[in-house]
Parts: sequence; C-alpha cells; structure tokens
Amino acid sequence: MSANFYLSSHANNHLHPHAALLMARVDDLKHATELELAWIEIWSASTMQKICKRLGLRQQVLATAIVFFRRFYLRNSYCDTDPTLVAATCCYLAAKAEETPVHVKTAANEAKAVFHDMGLTSYSSDNHRLAEMEFYLLEELDFHLIIFHPYRALVQLCGREGGEQNPEQKAMMLEMDDTALQMAWCGRQLQLTEEFIVNDTFRCSLCLIHPPHLIALAAIYLAFALHPPAANATQILGAEAPSTNVSSRTRRRSTDPNNSNATPTDDSKPANDPVSFLASLQVDQSLVLEIIQEIISLYDLWAQLEAPAVVSSPAAQQLGVGASARLSAAANGTVGAGVNVGGKGTPDDKVIAIIRRMQEGRMRELRDERSKLAAARKVG
Repeated sequence: MSANFYLSSHANNHLHPHAALLMARVDDLKHATELELAWIEIWSASTMQKICKRLGLRQQVLATAIVFFRRFYLRNSYCDTDPTLVAATCCYLAAKAEETPVHVKTAANEAKAVFHDMGLTSYSSDNHRLAEMEFYLLEELDFHLIIFHPYRALVQLCGREGGEQNPEQKAMMLEMDDTALQMAWCGRQLQLTEEFIVNDTFRCSLCLIHPPHLIALAAIYLAFALHPPAANATQILGAEAPSTNVSSRTRRRSTDPNNSNATPTDDSKPANDPVSFLASLQVDQSLVLEIIQEIISLYDLWAQLEAPAVVSSPAAQQLGVGASARLSAAANGTVGAGVNVGGKGTPDDKVIAIIRRMQEGRMRELRDERSKLAAARKVG
C-alpha cells in the first residue's frame, strides 16, 4: 500500500481522459442515449448505498464499492453484463478491501432483499454466483484495491484530521464551520443522515477522471457558494467574538492579543479566508471549475431521473438545479428518449426498464450477427 497518492496505482493506472469513458460506452450507446447511461450511473450508486446500508457498512466502504463498479464498466458494457450482480459483488469486495469483511452468504441475501424490493424477483441469492463474480471483478480491476477518496483530502485541507500538527501548516489550512463542512462532505461521520456534495460526486464518473484532492476542492468551493461565511464585524473592531462563531477560531489574529482596543493592521483579513485560501493553492483552477460544472450537471440529471419527484439531495435543492427540468418533465410526462416517467414510475423502474431494453437489444444484435455468419458460411 502506498501512502502517497502520486505513487499509488490509483494515480498511475486509474485516472483516465474523457475520451476513454466515451470509448467504454460505444456498445451501450447503440441501445441507449447518453442521458439514460447517466441515469444508470446515478442509480447504481443509489443501489450500492442500499446494499451497504443493509450490511451495516460505513461510507468509506460504499465509496470504494462505487469506484470498483466504475472501473469495471470502463472495460465492460452494461448490455453485456448483469449490473445488479456486479453492484452486489463490488460491495462485498469493498468490505474486504476496507477491512470490514462480511460473509458471502450475508452479502448475497441482503443484495437479494434490495433487488426484490425494486421488483427484480429473478435476482438469485446464490452465494456461489457472487463468489465467482468476485474473481472476474478482481481481474478487471488488475487487483488494484487501494482507493484514495476525497474525504481524507477534505479533512486535511480543513484542519480536521486530528492529532498534533505543525503550527505553520495549521495556519495555512482553511477554517470551515460545521455547517459548511457538513455540506462539503457527508454527514455520516458527523452523525447526520443527509448526503452532501462529496458523496453526490460518486453518482457520476468524476472518480475516474480527476484526483481526489481536486474533487475535495470543488466540494469546498460549492459548499461556500451554498453556505457563504458571514463577515465578522466584531473581529474587525478588535473585540472578542463568541466562541460559537467560526471567526473566533481563526488561527491568525490581526490585532495584538494583549490590547483589545488595538486598531487592525493591513493584515486584518484572515490569511485562511476562503478566497485567499483557494487562490493560494498550486492547482489548476480551470480543472476545479470543470469539476464544479460536472457536479451541477449531475444534479440536473438526477432531477430528471427523479422527476416529478423532488430531488433528494440537499445540495441540489440549495443550488436550485433542475427545477425547470422537473417542471417540464411533469408537464410532458416524459424525460429522455422513449422513457415514460408518468404515473407511479420510480427511478428504479425507469433504470431497470432501460437495462432490460439494452440487454434485449444486445441479444437481438448477437442473434443477427450469428445468422449473417451462418448465411455467409452456406454461401461459401
């Protein structure tokens, strides 16, 4: 295992350009639209979340399972495989990789319960089938099981990692209040139930394109856009702020601590305020903005999938993304090409119907190819 991201298999083998993702979907695009394939990505993450919840697995395991799933389908197509079996196997293998293993029979039974709730009564709880799939999954992953997630980068950037730290390094870290940090991350570690920006990014393929620290920075940027820090007038006046205010915990003071009436210096603006902090980072800001645009687009796609229901993500609700798409879908009764969302259709119903249609189309395509090959042999 490498503690350095840039020396890891994640950095050197599993970051890909957008073109590689498009090439991976060539076969699927014959039977589905880009919108429908994006819905499958969103649905697969939600499905693995349900499986991990039933297995009592923590958020880190879920994130690893989703990355395994994304990497597998970078080399395989949805129409040639069974995404439900792959999703269940990814959860089972991720639990092992994150050192919280579950019994294969338990994993198979809980996955069956999740899929039966979705109406997939044909899904089998045969644990031998899941165990066999594990070997195929390991081979497709090149046995690279160490995953770096944005969570660690997020807590490091915000100085919440714990333990003793160099004072100079602490002074360079960003000061975020709990609300902003909860918005940027997931509330599971903070005893909450909602999902927030970093968790939401696993519903698309950002983890295959960008390093985790850039995704964390994009989450911080969006968190401050949703929850901007209030100006602290008391600090500017040199008075002591209440302990509940984040400004009272800033690590650099612009006034003399021994003189409460001292006038602020030119350095009265905290060195680790959000604007200065983001501007001081030696990263390509255009990449961070690209990730932010991808996240906002994700919320719009998510809104369309759940139309006419309300988007479940609090971050999407605060961004106000997808409202027009939901209203349009509710009025027309359709979203995407040939997908009916009227009546009682749930996201599960929509995506399962898409996957079945894709697999049936692929089977017809293979039958036609075999027929043409047989006809050519007779002529020859």
